[in-house]
Amino acid sequence: MYLTKEPLYGNGKAKFILVKDTDDIKGLKIFKTVLKMYCKEQKNVALFSYDGIAEDILHGLEVNSDAIKVLDIFSDPYAWYKGENLNALLSVDFIVENFCDFEGVLCIYSLTSLLIHNGVDKVYKVLHKLLNTNHDLHILAILHSDVHDSKENDIISKLASTVLCINSDETSDTMLSTVHNSSGKVISLFLEYKIAKNFEFLSLVDVQLQKKIEEKKPDPTANLTFNLRLRDEEKEAKSQLQLPYMKKQTSDDAVIQNLLENDFYDEDDPDDDLDI
Repeated sequence: MYLTKEPLYGNGKAKFILVKDTDDIKGLKIFKTVLKMYCKEQKNVALFSYDGIAEDILHGLEVNSDAIKVLDIFSDPYAWYKGENLNALLSVDFIVENFCDFEGVLCIYSLTSLLIHNGVDKVYKVLHKLLNTNHDLHILAILHSDVHDSKENDIISKLASTVLCINSDETSDTMLSTVHNSSGKVISLFLEYKIAKNFEFLSLVDVQLQKKIEEKKPDPTANLTFNLRLRDEEKEAKSQLQLPYMKKQTSDDAVIQNLLENDFYDEDDPDDDLDI
């Protein structure tokens, strides 16, 4: 079953999707699954491969790799085959100079290399400029969060419109999806997921919502063989029916009303003749 981006990103309009993983918990599967979502939407894709072989990143996606612009620095670190200077390729200025007007998705694997070679301040300024000057540009990036300190993690995370923080345990794969809306509202969802071999979601469940559903008390009337609810005509017949206790109550009301209408109260003072 193919799911859209909405369960992950809330409104599906995320400009900057940041996948955060660690050395123990890899985020490549999520990165490739989101990348395939963009490919199925026929978005233009440019892949910057700093930390892995580009062919390995695209392997299994079942997409037309020829339609994806690839910059594979990992396979050619000294740019022997491209004639480029390594420092130039690792600079974020290279992205600005060549992809400032790009209409599509810039996929960066990973931001960790750019941060190490350029510093967080420069990377932040370049990404902020790209996102705010080119409305047709989207960014998908992965960040190895355990390589960076809390300051660098916070700066990049706050720039992203959606952060997918990968977790794992013995029984399931989970992630925390944090959506930063343009209004300033932040929405966090704890999601459990399963990914197929062709990198599409088999399932994507909001863990907290699922827990509330499971804890909801069962309806005792759910499996009855008869209907407890009345139809409209039955409600009308019920409203016109007079039961015995209603007739008795009507009779008692008449007696009380009759007593009230007859004035039995004597206004004369019975002790009026006493000389006190």
